[in-house]
Amino acid sequence: MEEELLKKYGSERPGEIENLNGTTETVNFKFSTAVRFYHNMEDADFPLHWHVPGEIISPIEGTYTVTIAGQTVNLQPHDVLIIASGELHSITAPKTGERYIINYSTTLFQQIQDMAALFDTLYPFRLITHEEDPDLSDRLFALLTRMEGEYFSTAVYRESEIIALMLHFFTNIGRYEHRQNAEQVLDYPRQQDHMRRFAELCTYINNHCTERLSVEDLASRAGFSVYHFSRLFKEITGMTCHNYLVARRIIFAKTLLVDDTIPITEIAMRSGFNSIATFNRLFKAQIGYTPTEYRQMGNTKTGCEHPENT
Repeated sequence: MEEELLKKYGSERPGEIENLNGTTETVNFKFSTAVRFYHNMEDADFPLHWHVPGEIISPIEGTYTVTIAGQTVNLQPHDVLIIASGELHSITAPKTGERYIINYSTTLFQQIQDMAALFDTLYPFRLITHEEDPDLSDRLFALLTRMEGEYFSTAVYRESEIIALMLHFFTNIGRYEHRQNAEQVLDYPRQQDHMRRFAELCTYINNHCTERLSVEDLASRAGFSVYHFSRLFKEITGMTCHNYLVARRIIFAKTLLVDDTIPITEIAMRSGFNSIATFNRLFKAQIGYTPTEYRQMGNTKTGCEHPENT
């Protein structure tokens, strides 16, 4: 069995990070512009690292332990863990077991409005367990299995099929989250209108997150009262408007922290936070480390360039 898998998957069964500089990993997508797929069954651990592409981990057999944003997640077979772009994480492997590890281009999928809105709710990670959501985890695992078949095949249009399967994967998650968060059933045209408005609003917040943005102004921009805006924002995105805005500001701050010539206080102000204390508290709550600790773990200016565009 070991020899058959080695022959089939070859170097796509990683035992160590291929391109690591400090804590910054540069992912080589090889033939595909969207996905790097690994069928991993090594007992090697992965040290603390981060990368621009997102990551999906799902055990096939055995367990797997991932520490991310200061939290430890113990994965069981068919659990699905989605790690957001730029999140520091480390992995502890058991002596035996198999799992899927997939890196995916957030840049490619964020060109689709509702995908971009979904990705913005995944920080710092999303865990779907087979115990709590067996139907969803089984559907997602089946899609990963189909993706594996395409990735290691020589079929024509395999990249297009891989992208289609990845879109199907995230669509399943988005629709499931929407059903779970919905407080009322909207008729289809109205639901589509709300999704369009909030996708546009999320794009606006992403582009202006460092500015002064009030819930009142954002509600007015979306065309809702503050009450309905707050309710619908949570229903559609899975998080409050305030938490969404904070998450975007922290994402921006992380891009500045790679430059150790910029003082932490200046980064806080440039990222839209009105005090260094608030910045430190919210950054640690979301990432699991203070801004200073996060910068020290990087210990390099390399990695601020987008590896997917190099």
